[in-house]
Amino acid sequence: MFTNLSRRRDVVTPSPGTPLTRPLTRRGRRGRTILKRFLYTQLALRQAFMIAIGREQPLVNFTVEADPPSVYFVFRIRAEIVEQLGDRLGLPPDLHLAPIRCLRDDEPAHLVVLNVYRVSGLANGLRAEWSVFVAGATGVPRYLVFDARSSQTSMDPVDIITRASPILHERRGSVIETRVGAGPTAFVSTIDIPPGDAAPRVAPAPEWATANDFIYWGNGICDRTFYDAGMIDPKQRKVPTSACAIDDRTGWAELVEPEPVHVLVFEDAIELVISPWENLDRLKP
Repeated sequence: MFTNLSRRRDVVTPSPGTPLTRPLTRRGRRGRTILKRFLYTQLALRQAFMIAIGREQPLVNFTVEADPPSVYFVFRIRAEIVEQLGDRLGLPPDLHLAPIRCLRDDEPAHLVVLNVYRVSGLANGLRAEWSVFVAGATGVPRYLVFDARSSQTSMDPVDIITRASPILHERRGSVIETRVGAGPTAFVSTIDIPPGDAAPRVAPAPEWATANDFIYWGNGICDRTFYDAGMIDPKQRKVPTSACAIDDRTGWAELVEPEPVHVLVFEDAIELVISPWENLDRLKP
């Protein structure tokens, strides 16, 4: 006996008009707007209370602007001072200098980075930060900022108040001019970005990006950082040193080799959310 495969079967179809397919009306939008504002106001008030009693960490926006571009000046630490540099910088006892790759094709090295950029959100204005890379018990490299300057008064966990400093960082066409400080102890650079493949796009090493997960300060306090593709997969160009004029007369110049390993120019903004001073409650004086 054969089964009739052509026999029609009853098919159950979903009823139309489910909530996810209903068009949004003017009245519906107004009602949802009120609900959204009320709901998230209550959540924000709850979070504020929990932060106030130490049960949650604050989360604040921090945007590295695209114009003028964020620039990384990456220098190799002089080999003869690597062993003593941790003591000289006064690193916390549970952290030590760590080698790191900057780009995927690099070999790990002990580096000092000067990052100059414009920021909005948690802080505002131009900033310049000198950093080294450190590791603790896990051995994972992290940033440690040992000198931070801002064009506007801001805060940091070491000095509390970061007083405004003279910083110039601007782009005119293909030229980026930077000055950090004033007088005979300033860092001054001019970058003339060449066209096309003369300034190729480059990919960061994974550990270079994840070093931003925790950004330490000189007293061991760290910021917890969450970031977007602008840090993991950035549009950044490596400018040849022949296109850069750098005159570093800061006290930090003696720590590094005179010619940078890389000069990196970011093309896009970087969106971050930061939990400032995230480990403060866990630190022992």
